Amino acid sequence: MSVEVKPYTNKELSGLFNTGERTFRREIAKIKHHLGERNGHRWSVKQVEKIMEILGRPYQVIEEETY
Repeated sequence: MSVEVKPYTNKELSGLFNTGERTFRREIAKIKHHLGERNGHRWSVKQVEKIMEILGRPYQVIEEETY
């Protein structure tokens, strides 16, 4: 499973990371100096890539191992 890297809002990204929007905003606040300012309400593609690089792969992307 893969995630399409495109401009996302905080709400959309929090859904991908399977966390609440408020919790996600707090995590973003910690790394905002790496990201810069958003363009309107959406994070740019480069910013989304950086978010995924720092925070790791979104919860929905992690593939379950079969035993």
